[in-house]
Amino acid sequence: MAVAEHSRPELTSRLLPIPPGGLHSFVKGLNSSGTIVGDYYVEGSDGPLAIRWNAGRPGWTRLAPLPGERFSRTTALSDRGWAVGLSFDSAPNSHPVRWSPGATPKRLALPDGARGGNASAVNNSGAAVGDASEENNISHPLRWRSDGSRTDLPVLPGDNSGTATSINNAGTAVGWTEKRDAAGGSAHPVRWNAAGAVSALPLPAGIAGARTSQITDNGVVFGHGRLAGSTEYDRVLVWAADGTVRDAGRGRGYDVNRAGTAVGASLDDNPNGVTARWNANGTRTVLANPAEAAGEVLAINNRGAAVGYAWPPAGNPALDKALLWKPDGTVVPLPQSPLGPYAAAFAINDAGVIAGFAVGTDGAGNATTWRATVWKR
Repeated sequence: MAVAEHSRPELTSRLLPIPPGGLHSFVKGLNSSGTIVGDYYVEGSDGPLAIRWNAGRPGWTRLAPLPGERFSRTTALSDRGWAVGLSFDSAPNSHPVRWSPGATPKRLALPDGARGGNASAVNNSGAAVGDASEENNISHPLRWRSDGSRTDLPVLPGDNSGTATSINNAGTAVGWTEKRDAAGGSAHPVRWNAAGAVSALPLPAGIAGARTSQITDNGVVFGHGRLAGSTEYDRVLVWAADGTVRDAGRGRGYDVNRAGTAVGASLDDNPNGVTARWNANGTRTVLANPAEAAGEVLAINNRGAAVGYAWPPAGNPALDKALLWKPDGTVVPLPQSPLGPYAAAFAINDAGVIAGFAVGTDGAGNATTWRATVWKR
């Protein structure tokens, strides 16, 4: 039996704990169970350390760097607890790494001659995608199987560089390929099937190139396009599961759900961006942004609830206000943390758990501390 909205417990805010000596922490991933991954910084250190906060259990689990290295950073988390990111001793010589649900780090192999690399996404079987980089600014798209073995993903004919940005639980990956040379050129949005074969995704009329950033489990793809004659990838594009593509408008898009509804900041009406939702039926909804100058919607769940933040019309832009938009578009300011009223919400799962960070300030109102935060009932 559904619980009436008015009888549901209120959302509460909680700072996520960090190890002794930790100063700042940030969220990088939230899964369906409420487990969160991110990074924290120790005072006086010049690099991050990866961390996991387990759903339903107090405390934290450190996601260690690879042996012999000092720093680690997470980029993604799967529903079954696999996490990926990078490990390094000094940037930019980073190594892609995958942490098992038990928090064991595994080095993900790179091609011979690669300067470094990154893992950008992981699915429930532990298969991951990312890229390797060379000294000449060329990158190579990669996929690592569940057993950790590497597959070098092909690029489109005529291209010499590429990256893979997302992989779903069926093993389909997306990203883009391009020809890197002195003349420059457009990125070509691509999809790799589970066998590793590459295919170009179609472009809407007037769009000269695109970069894809996400694929859902039912095959919806999300990215940004570039108009012919422009250098900016500022058109929000959504490919439906049947392969058709729509140009949703000018903006900064950040997330899409299974229905093909995308969220972000629309640039059609305001060069700074207005909080917006691009609906699956092709319409756009400008979302309420109470008493603020600008904002961004950063995540949407499969039930249509979205989260993000707004920044003040004047003053320090780091002093954000965290917001929740219900599926009907109603805006709800999220409760403040023990650090004060300033925060940003970055992720929401289908159970309504929200993750982001809170901002602490000094007596003059200057931001001094950033701490990973969860809002939940």
